Amino acid sequence: MKRFGFIIVIGAILSAACITQPTETPSPSSTNTSQPTLAPIPIPPTPAFKLIDLKSGGFSLSVHSDLEFDIDDYSINLSDQSGELVISLNGRPYIASNYTLESFLGKYVAEIAARGGTLIPSTPYEIVIDGINGIAVDLTGFFLDNPVAGKAIIISPGKDFVVFGLGMSNLSAHENSWAEKGSVIFEMLVESVKFNEDVK
Repeated sequence: MKRFGFIIVIGAILSAACITQPTETPSPSSTNTSQPTLAPIPIPPTPAFKLIDLKSGGFSLSVHSDLEFDIDDYSINLSDQSGELVISLNGRPYIASNYTLESFLGKYVAEIAARGGTLIPSTPYEIVIDGINGIAVDLTGFFLDNPVAGKAIIISPGKDFVVFGLGMSNLSAHENSWAEKGSVIFEMLVESVKFNEDVK
């Protein structure tokens, strides 16, 4: 349960962190009777997020402390503590005359599948990241003999640069792992992405 326990509480903690609790102080009175002072209600601490800036990758994002990750100049690879969910996001120079976003994403998904699986992409659909339009496909299939589900995305924040990646859950232990949990984590990460000015 601990591997995804933080997801359940993130919404409540973030909501609580946005609310300041006023402290009532006694008002002056003509009598000497004292008014009770209400003690402040403790606010749960904000969950630990770390800002990761991939300067060569052209973007930054916020990563929750419960996720394990490694980075290089252009990419970040993440997983939950159980290894049931894997996420990869990458930024690279891009020559638009060689690929459309759709063909680049198709090639990327095919290359991932070639490493040990069969991934079936949905029809591409539009997404928006940091105010810029891109495309995504939902994924189903098998990887390393395990049933998987996930999502792959691509966006070009500037003429000569592309950011792409995927999130994928192993469904062997939990059939609805992606739908109920993996996609939540993936979407939170993607929503936190901010493109660097030098690639826009």
